[in-house]
Amino acid sequence: MRNLLLFTSVTILFSGTLNAQAYKTTYTFQKNTYPAAAIQVPYEESVVTEAVKDYMTGKGYKDAHYKDFVIFRSVPLDNGSSSYSDAYFNIEKKSRSEKDITVITLIPVKKEATLLPATEEDSSYISKSVIFLDSMMHQIHHYSLTQQIQIQQKALDKTGAKLLSLKNDSGDIAKKIRNYEGELVQNKNDQAKQTIVINNTATGDQDALAKAHKKMDKLLDNQADYEKKLRNYKADLETNTKDRATQQSLYDKESQSLEALKQRHETMMK
Repeated sequence: MRNLLLFTSVTILFSGTLNAQAYKTTYTFQKNTYPAAAIQVPYEESVVTEAVKDYMTGKGYKDAHYKDFVIFRSVPLDNGSSSYSDAYFNIEKKSRSEKDITVITLIPVKKEATLLPATEEDSSYISKSVIFLDSMMHQIHHYSLTQQIQIQQKALDKTGAKLLSLKNDSGDIAKKIRNYEGELVQNKNDQAKQTIVINNTATGDQDALAKAHKKMDKLLDNQADYEKKLRNYKADLETNTKDRATQQSLYDKESQSLEALKQRHETMMK
């Protein structure tokens, strides 16, 4: 039930953000304020940055960089327009507590002009910038979500591989424990037999007694060695059990995250 509620809340958050529209805003850079358009998307900053680049380069624009901006030059902000702008994109996480939400801010600058405090003419481009951001959102969502699914799948595969390794180690350790428990049982049987040998050896036969006691000492040394190894392997098995539980919990959470991403993708494609 708890997982269902978590999944439902994630789906609602995604659906709301997926339907979010761009809006007019301002952006402060080097103590100057610029009119801008912005939109929020529910993906990490690095993924969104690549998504914007992928969208724009797919349209034939080459990216450049200036300070906090990714720039694409000579972009028509509306279809069929003969007016071109240099599109200054700032892409950053919304806040430290909302790392999975990224804000895309677009400042339109007159073609080949420098980034200066906006003029009234520049401000008139903001409405077109809002529409421009809205027009690119479906592909941004598709690219970003596809990338996050791939990233999450790799993380899940890595966690699964570690979990499988721990399970294999558990089987190996359990086998060693069984072997040494068997060795210990056999050792104690051999000690019982050797005790009989010692008791039946004539007290006057010093060589035979010495050999019998030497063999018993060896058996006792082996017993101590087996018991030490059993303690160590049992401790290893206990640690392995805890590690497997932790890894299984992580695997389950990552599986849920991947399933949520896939469901988001299905929702987006409908």
